Amino acid sequence: MFRKFELHCHSHYSKGLTIPSEGIPSPVEIVRKARELGFSGVAITDHSSTGAWDSARKEARKQGILFIPGLELETREGQVIGLGISERIKDDLPLEEALDRIREQGGLAIAPHPFDLRGHGIRNSIKHLDAVETFNALCTDRLVNRFAEMKARRLGKPMVCGSDAHTLEMLGTAPNLIDARDLDSVLKEISRGRAEIVKNYIPVRYIVEWNRQRFAKSYQYILNYMKENYSSPRLWVSGKLLNTFINSKSNFWTLAAKTSLPLLSIYGAFRLLWDL
Repeated sequence: MFRKFELHCHSHYSKGLTIPSEGIPSPVEIVRKARELGFSGVAITDHSSTGAWDSARKEARKQGILFIPGLELETREGQVIGLGISERIKDDLPLEEALDRIREQGGLAIAPHPFDLRGHGIRNSIKHLDAVETFNALCTDRLVNRFAEMKARRLGKPMVCGSDAHTLEMLGTAPNLIDARDLDSVLKEISRGRAEIVKNYIPVRYIVEWNRQRFAKSYQYILNYMKENYSSPRLWVSGKLLNTFINSKSNFWTLAAKTSLPLLSIYGAFRLLWDL
């Protein structure tokens, strides 16, 4: 019997590289929402943090669903998800060492959004990992997902998907259908290539609203950064735009984001040419 599993999402323990606030919901909120959506299990894969694990595990027991401990860590070659691990693995390790640490803990090393436009993925180093996230619901450029799937199939790698949710509204957008009930069977089915992928993209309006929330939560940090690095004219314009965006309820920002998607695809196509 196939059950739904969320394998890639973030709580408020995830911090951004440039903006401090990245994940919005609490671990408890994530587990409750997963249960509400009919999921049998959820992996919280925060950036460089296992802070969500204890409260998420306790809540999962109450809700009667499986909590899968995970971590999205920064290796020297890009981001890697350690799924089903038992303790935190530090950042900035060589890829090979990070993979050894994951496997020593009985976990799977998964390549999240390997060809994303921000350059956070490990790209062609997916050949060294146990599975590849070939569909990421948060990737605004559709080509990168197709390219990841093409590469994974060529290498014969098991494939998974993930919402990469940073808000509750995003959670569960791209579920994995797996015939499993516990952690061991989930990991085994993934490694055998038996996870079925459901492909749904996160609506652009949710992405815009997420950015509004994280900018608001990081407002003072952003303001201080601009004061330290921007000259007077640029500081004034940037401050006005920041306040307008945070306080706006207009659909303008969503429409602007949608308009930019074709340009992102063109840019993505040129970047992917280097990986052929």
